Amino acid sequence: RSMGSRAAVALARQLSEASAGAGAGLLAGVICLSFPLQRLGQAHAHRQRSKDLLALPEEMPVLIVSGTVDNLCYRALLERVVKNMKAAVDVHWLEGGSHGLAVRGRPEESVFDEVNSRVVTWTTKHGVVAAHEQD
Repeated sequence: RSMGSRAAVALARQLSEASAGAGAGLLAGVICLSFPLQRLGQAHAHRQRSKDLLALPEEMPVLIVSGTVDNLCYRALLERVVKNMKAAVDVHWLEGGSHGLAVRGRPEESVFDEVNSRVVTWTTKHGVVAAHEQD
């Protein structure tokens, strides 16, 4: 979550560039939970953080799960970045969700169920199988 999402996107970009576009074969896709697109209160400073997202190849599927009240990832800003991405991107907006994916007045378990359901649906759609399921 958060910085882990940035690290995952950076690694996916590096692998795809090192493999001359074949990096998607090394990775089944990228899942970003609460991607921190900008620093707190600095939406104008998103360009550096969006570079890796924008550099992902079109054959790299991406799922971004973000809260609608995430103060590190404004919805309008993320939607502009996603519109300019080459990669196939699915975005799931967690209504009322903060950067920590907490939703006021909603049990944490309910929020996790929604997020987990979306991740499982996305991984199934893209043919992602856990290593232990392949044995």
